Amino acid sequence: MGRNLETHDFYCIRCGKKGIPVVRKRGHQHGKHHMKKLFCLTCQEEINHVECKNYADVIEFKEKFERGEYNDAAKESLSYVRDSRKWQDNLDNKTDFKQFS
Repeated sequence: MGRNLETHDFYCIRCGKKGIPVVRKRGHQHGKHHMKKLFCLTCQEEINHVECKNYADVIEFKEKFERGEYNDAAKESLSYVRDSRKWQDNLDNKTDFKQFS
């Protein structure tokens, strides 16, 4: 990896599995346990993942996950994604443009 780039791992807050890693510039860093909506290969859905920059972050995430600290956040994340998909589908299916003329 280049000297100015770092690879960070992301873990799904629903299943706890490691997701797709993201390469970031060293100058573009986020706070500890930053959440990002990514597609989970295990759950087959878009859901928040927790960014882990090092092994200590992974251990901390796993402990919190085992205690169930991400359960509510996972439900909210799935609800948000599903609601936004419904809204987008309704927008995409709107074919009556006469009301805008």
